[in-house]
Amino acid sequence: MATTSWSERLSRVPIPEEHVIEGVARAIYSAHWRHPSPEWEHASDNVRDWVRAQAREGLTYLRGLKSPSR
Repeated sequence: MATTSWSERLSRVPIPEEHVIEGVARAIYSAHWRHPSPEWEHASDNVRDWVRAQAREGLTYLRGLKSPSR
């Protein structure tokens, strides 16, 4: 069975990278969201940019993994 690196797998995702980042950022924000904080759509631009930066770093980490995924 051939193995594929995370970088290769991520490059095959059939949507633009910015959409992947946006989706991961929303997931990160949602995982830590608590009332009365605003939902993602109403969060400030600074907060959304900060969470998008976390999403980008997460993808950078996955791309940098040396051992292939199965």
